[in-house]
Amino acid sequence: MSGKRHLVAVLVRLAALGIALAAYTTLVVPSMSDAGDADIGAGLVAFAALALAGFGGALLDARRHGARTALAWWLAVAAGLAVGWWGALAMPQDASASFGELLARDAGLLPFTFALLAIPAALGAALGRALPARG
Repeated sequence: MSGKRHLVAVLVRLAALGIALAAYTTLVVPSMSDAGDADIGAGLVAFAALALAGFGGALLDARRHGARTALAWWLAVAAGLAVGWWGALAMPQDASASFGELLARDAGLLPFTFALLAIPAALGAALGRALPARG
Protein backbone atom coordinates (compact mmCIF):
# COMPACT_ATOMS: atom_id res chain seq x y z
CA MET A 1 0.00 0.00 0.00
CA SER A 2 1.42 3.38 -0.96
CA GLY A 3 2.10 6.23 1.45
CA LYS A 4 -0.70 8.25 -0.13
CA ARG A 5 -3.21 5.49 0.61
CA HIS A 6 -2.04 5.29 4.22
CA LEU A 7 -2.44 9.05 4.58
CA VAL A 8 -5.92 8.94 3.07
CA ALA A 9 -6.91 6.06 5.37
CA VAL A 10 -5.77 8.01 8.44
CA LEU A 11 -7.41 11.26 7.32
CA VAL A 12 -10.74 9.56 6.59
CA ARG A 13 -10.81 7.97 10.04
CA LEU A 14 -9.72 11.19 11.69
CA ALA A 15 -12.33 13.23 9.84
CA ALA A 16 -15.09 10.78 10.72
CA LEU A 17 -14.20 10.86 14.41
CA GLY A 18 -13.72 14.63 14.41
CA ILE A 19 -17.07 15.27 12.75
CA ALA A 20 -18.83 12.83 15.07
CA LEU A 21 -17.22 14.40 18.15
CA ALA A 22 -18.03 17.93 17.00
CA ALA A 23 -21.64 16.98 16.24
CA TYR A 24 -22.01 15.25 19.59
CA THR A 25 -20.55 18.23 21.44
CA THR A 26 -22.70 20.73 19.55
CA LEU A 27 -26.00 18.86 19.25
CA VAL A 28 -26.24 16.30 22.05
CA VAL A 29 -24.29 17.63 25.02
CA PRO A 30 -26.36 20.81 25.46
CA SER A 31 -29.58 18.79 25.59
CA MET A 32 -28.12 16.42 28.22
CA SER A 33 -27.56 19.19 30.73
CA ASP A 34 -30.74 21.15 31.39
CA ALA A 35 -29.09 23.24 34.12
CA GLY A 36 -26.35 24.48 31.76
CA ASP A 37 -23.54 23.20 34.01
CA ALA A 38 -20.96 20.49 33.39
CA ASP A 39 -22.47 17.09 32.69
CA ILE A 40 -20.19 14.21 33.66
CA GLY A 41 -22.42 11.71 31.88
CA ALA A 42 -22.01 13.46 28.54
CA GLY A 43 -18.23 13.26 28.86
CA LEU A 44 -18.33 9.59 29.83
CA VAL A 45 -20.51 8.78 26.82
CA ALA A 46 -18.02 10.54 24.53
CA PHE A 47 -15.08 8.73 26.16
CA ALA A 48 -16.79 5.36 25.77
CA ALA A 49 -17.68 6.08 22.14
CA LEU A 50 -14.07 7.04 21.31
CA ALA A 51 -12.71 3.93 23.00
CA LEU A 52 -15.24 1.75 21.18
CA ALA A 53 -14.45 3.42 17.85
CA GLY A 54 -10.72 2.84 18.36
CA PHE A 55 -11.19 -0.78 19.32
CA GLY A 56 -13.71 -1.63 16.61
CA GLY A 57 -11.97 0.33 13.88
CA ALA A 58 -8.58 -1.21 14.59
CA LEU A 59 -10.11 -4.69 14.84
CA LEU A 60 -11.71 -4.35 11.40
CA ASP A 61 -8.63 -2.74 9.90
CA ALA A 62 -6.41 -5.49 11.30
CA ARG A 63 -8.61 -8.13 9.70
CA ARG A 64 -8.51 -6.33 6.33
CA HIS A 65 -5.03 -4.79 6.21
CA GLY A 66 -2.98 -6.50 8.93
CA ALA A 67 -2.34 -5.64 12.54
CA ARG A 68 0.75 -3.48 11.97
CA THR A 69 -1.01 -1.32 9.42
CA ALA A 70 -4.10 -1.01 11.59
CA LEU A 71 -2.07 -0.10 14.65
CA ALA A 72 -0.05 2.51 12.74
CA TRP A 73 -3.21 4.07 11.32
CA TRP A 74 -4.98 4.23 14.66
CA LEU A 75 -1.96 5.59 16.53
CA ALA A 76 -1.81 8.37 13.94
CA VAL A 77 -5.56 8.94 14.31
CA ALA A 78 -5.22 9.06 18.10
CA ALA A 79 -2.40 11.61 17.86
CA GLY A 80 -4.32 13.74 15.38
CA LEU A 81 -7.49 13.64 17.45
CA ALA A 82 -5.62 14.51 20.64
CA VAL A 83 -3.94 17.53 19.05
CA GLY A 84 -7.13 18.61 17.29
CA TRP A 85 -9.25 18.38 20.43
CA TRP A 86 -6.57 20.21 22.43
CA GLY A 87 -6.65 23.03 19.90
CA ALA A 88 -10.44 23.12 19.78
CA LEU A 89 -10.69 23.37 23.56
CA ALA A 90 -8.23 26.27 23.54
CA MET A 91 -10.44 28.50 21.41
CA PRO A 92 -11.07 31.51 23.65
CA GLN A 93 -14.67 31.86 24.80
CA ASP A 94 -14.07 35.37 26.12
CA ALA A 95 -11.20 37.78 26.81
CA SER A 96 -10.25 36.21 30.16
CA ALA A 97 -7.53 34.00 28.65
CA SER A 98 -5.57 33.93 25.39
CA PHE A 99 -5.28 30.99 23.04
CA GLY A 100 -1.73 30.33 24.27
CA GLU A 101 -2.80 30.41 27.90
CA LEU A 102 -5.60 27.98 27.20
CA LEU A 103 -3.24 25.67 25.30
CA ALA A 104 -0.82 25.68 28.23
CA ARG A 105 -3.61 25.05 30.72
CA ASP A 106 -4.98 22.06 28.82
CA ALA A 107 -1.69 20.45 27.74
CA GLY A 108 -2.25 17.66 30.27
CA LEU A 109 -5.22 16.47 28.21
CA LEU A 110 -3.01 15.39 25.31
CA PRO A 111 -1.80 12.08 26.79
CA PHE A 112 -5.26 11.27 28.13
CA THR A 113 -7.00 11.88 24.81
CA PHE A 114 -4.31 9.97 22.92
CA ALA A 115 -4.53 6.99 25.29
CA LEU A 116 -8.34 7.03 25.21
CA LEU A 117 -8.20 6.05 21.55
CA ALA A 118 -4.77 4.39 21.23
CA ILE A 119 -5.05 1.76 23.97
CA PRO A 120 -8.37 0.29 22.76
CA ALA A 121 -7.04 0.46 19.19
CA ALA A 122 -3.95 -1.53 20.17
CA LEU A 123 -6.18 -4.13 21.80
CA GLY A 124 -8.43 -4.23 18.73
CA ALA A 125 -5.48 -4.65 16.38
CA ALA A 126 -4.07 -7.46 18.55
CA LEU A 127 -7.43 -9.24 18.61
CA GLY A 128 -7.83 -8.74 14.86
CA ARG A 129 -4.45 -10.38 14.34
CA ALA A 130 -5.32 -13.30 16.62
CA LEU A 131 -8.63 -14.08 14.90
CA PRO A 132 -8.59 -16.56 12.03
CA ALA A 133 -8.08 -14.99 8.61
CA ARG A 134 -11.16 -14.19 6.59
CA GLY A 135 -11.73 -16.78 4.01
